[in-house]
Amino acid sequence: MPMMPLRVTQTGLSTGTNGFTQTFFPDVFNATAPFNVSIATIVNSTSLTYSVQHSYDYTGSSDFVSSNANWFTSTSFSSVAGVNSTGGYTYPVTAIRLYVTATTTSSATNTVGMTCIPAG
Repeated sequence: MPMMPLRVTQTGLSTGTNGFTQTFFPDVFNATAPFNVSIATIVNSTSLTYSVQHSYDYTGSSDFVSSNANWFTSTSFSSVAGVNSTGGYTYPVTAIRLYVTATTTSSATNTVGMTCIPAG
């Protein structure tokens, strides 16, 4: 059965009390399809700068702690300032998250959303 798309929204910075958005764990063990994950980000404020990050540390264990993982910024989504973007992964990664790195205002209405859609 194919994985369902993940849609998440981050308001404000990805540190402090706001924390990180939900982490997407793509199926790296699907042998019937090549690994592909399409990603779209939708921003409602030009004051946000964000990145999409990935990790290779998730093993499927419930002991996974996001803050202990090694995260790498996607070259397709590196320090994007206030614009919608699209890209994806064609190589296996075990976890994907949205990371808001800067905002010029503290408004609770400044958000960026991310949709991850896996192949297969």
